Amino acid sequence: MDKLLKGPWYAFWGILVLLLIPLTASSQDLQTRYATVQYADTNLLYDFDDELYLGRQLSRMLKGMRSVSRQDDIKNKIDLVVEKVETVLDMFPAKIHFTLVLLPSRKHVQRIYREKYNKSTNHIAYYSLSEKTMYIAVDDASLRVFSHEIGHMIVDHYFEVRPPYRIHEVLAQYAEEHVTD
Repeated sequence: MDKLLKGPWYAFWGILVLLLIPLTASSQDLQTRYATVQYADTNLLYDFDDELYLGRQLSRMLKGMRSVSRQDDIKNKIDLVVEKVETVLDMFPAKIHFTLVLLPSRKHVQRIYREKYNKSTNHIAYYSLSEKTMYIAVDDASLRVFSHEIGHMIVDHYFEVRPPYRIHEVLAQYAEEHVTD
């Protein structure tokens, strides 16, 4: 045992520990059919769940889905909203996968946007077309905000040639407006 803690082995174990520390401090993932949800801690995930009130119609649909844990409920809720937006837009892309990054506040969303695009903004959420990633401030999350960004994601996955930004925005606004109908 003493040989494992001295000489080259000591350096090996030190490097191994340093490599593993970021893994324990990094975000957690939750896989749904359509998304990889990334979040810093379970409270942030649960806060997102609490903020994403579906209304009566979608809540009834959610109750019919199989679930054994709160995380299953959250997965089902996210997938249900994706499918509802597909129906609203009448766009059903063959393969959908995106990353959903849950952030505590709009300041976090705005900081990431500024770092990526070197522009200041007042966004509470945005969908990055190039990364196929949605960033959303949990403090400001709602069905309308989430549906709007899902609209951008659906349009992005549906068209082989990306439509102009204004078309993207009109379709995302339509999804936001009609997801609860």
